[in-house]
Amino acid sequence: MTTKQQNKPYRQGVNAIIIDKDNKFLLIQKEIYKDNEWNFPGGGREEGETLEQNLFRELKEEIKADAYDFEIIGVSSHKTKYDYPPKLAAKMHGGKYRGQSFDQIAMKFIGDKEKLFFSPKELKAHKWVRVDELVNCLINPNQYQTYKEIIDELFSGMI
Repeated sequence: MTTKQQNKPYRQGVNAIIIDKDNKFLLIQKEIYKDNEWNFPGGGREEGETLEQNLFRELKEEIKADAYDFEIIGVSSHKTKYDYPPKLAAKMHGGKYRGQSFDQIAMKFIGDKEKLFFSPKELKAHKWVRVDELVNCLINPNQYQTYKEIIDELFSGMI
């Protein structure tokens, strides 16, 4: 990473780590992901947005869920943070950021799953998985270990 890139800020954002009544986690697969790559819903924060506005805008865009469909369990003390590769950093968001730093929010889905709509503009697939299945889904470098720490922190005693 160049010194110039190191001096740039991280783009802020949020991920929603969502469980259902059966303690299964919602994973999504964005259009740009490979078939074996998964993540939690979320995305970057727009100018002037609060964390909560960012969270519920992303959930509305990706799965057509409203704030009343969830109970917030907590916000992790851990953020997921990564630097863009140098060639990508120059292209992403006009080269303004060195990478992304996302807050992690644990939530319980209390709405009606039948009403969820997984936007084909945003996603190519979704699934609900048990905690022990996450290791086979969160396969990007350090992804599983990072989320395991967050899940252990926020869902302790629940799953």
